[in-house]
Amino acid sequence: MANDRHEWFLNQIFRHGAALHRYLRRFTSGAEDIEDLVQETYVRIYAIEDRDAVGSPRALLFRIAHNLAVERARRQISRATDTVADFAPLDVDTLETPPDEQIDSQRRFESFCAAVDRLPPLCRRVFVLRKVYKLSHTEIAEVLGVSHSTIEKHVAKGLLRCRDYLREHGMLDSSEPSSAGDTRRRALDRGDGS
Repeated sequence: MANDRHEWFLNQIFRHGAALHRYLRRFTSGAEDIEDLVQETYVRIYAIEDRDAVGSPRALLFRIAHNLAVERARRQISRATDTVADFAPLDVDTLETPPDEQIDSQRRFESFCAAVDRLPPLCRRVFVLRKVYKLSHTEIAEVLGVSHSTIEKHVAKGLLRCRDYLREHGMLDSSEPSSAGDTRRRALDRGDGS
């Protein structure tokens, strides 16, 4: 299995390395930044479990790299505008998150991952590409070969099922008012047995 992953990565992803470097020059100022983005992109793509579901590996490669470059630029702009004065009203001695909050965040993250793992395969792929990798509906349609309405349905289904799972496991307040989403969830569940 590891050899299959490695072969797929070399044949479908790594061969686009030169084009990826040229593409990222538009978004970054230095070779070091480009190399960091390329490596982070490679790591994310190599981690994809269901490579057979990726209809266009090259499109996915460039979309992930683009999203990483945009996110890095946002962080740099944010850092450039932060000042010490911004932290004075917080009255904190350190920027570290207290251990109990770190543990709680980790627990919530693990619960969310478990919720996503329980989604049906196509729903999970669409949901992860949209919510984790931030691909547009058009990009997801290109990568997976599905319609925009299918993407919308699976994103909504994923959100509702994850919310329900988190509620069941005490990660969300169960007294939170139910919305029309419960009706929509039932309709989605009836419309797709996956």
